[in-house]
Amino acid sequence: MRCSQTAQQLQLYIDNQLPMGKMHSLEVHLATCEECRRELAVLEEITSALNTTQPVMEPANLTMHIMQRVALDVQQREREKVAREVYIPLRPSLMELLAVIVLATVTTLGIILGQPSLRVNLPFTSGNSQISHLLVTASQFFASVNSGTLTLAFWVLGTILGISITLALAGNEMRDEWFRAISHKLPVW
Repeated sequence: MRCSQTAQQLQLYIDNQLPMGKMHSLEVHLATCEECRRELAVLEEITSALNTTQPVMEPANLTMHIMQRVALDVQQREREKVAREVYIPLRPSLMELLAVIVLATVTTLGIILGQPSLRVNLPFTSGNSQISHLLVTASQFFASVNSGTLTLAFWVLGTILGISITLALAGNEMRDEWFRAISHKLPVW
C-alpha cells in the first residue's frame, strides 16, 4: 500500500469504518512506515481531544436569527440592484444628444429664416456665401414643388424622425422588443 492511499484511509481506520481486508493491509503498511504512524498518532490525538470536549448548546432561536440575517441580506441586495438599475431620464446617450442638437439647429434656422428682421443679421444670408446660395436654391425648389407632394414628404420625414427619436429614447429593452415585433411582421423573400 502507498502512503497516499494510507492517508485517505486513516480516518476510516480510527472510526472503525474500514473493511477487514483493507484494515489488515493498512496495519501492515503502518508497521513499516514511520511517517504514516505519525500521521495516525496526530489524527488519534485530534479525535480524542474532540471526544473529550463538551458539546456547546446552540441558542434556541439560532435558526430564526440566521433566517432573519439571510432575509435582510437578500433585501439589501435587492435594494442595491434597484439602485444600480434606476432609469435616469436626464442622462442621454451620444446619439440622443446629436438628435437634439440637429433638431434644435434646424428649428432655430427655420425660425430665423422665416423672419426677415432676423434673417438680415445672419452672415450667410447676405447673398455672398455658398450657404446663402444653397438656401436660396433650396427655397426656390420648395416653392416650385406641388404643396401636396411637399406635405407628404414632410409627413413621411417627420414620421421617420419621430420613430427614430422615440426608439433612441426608449431604452434597449423596448427597442429590442419593437425590432422583434417588426421583424416578425416583415415579409421574407
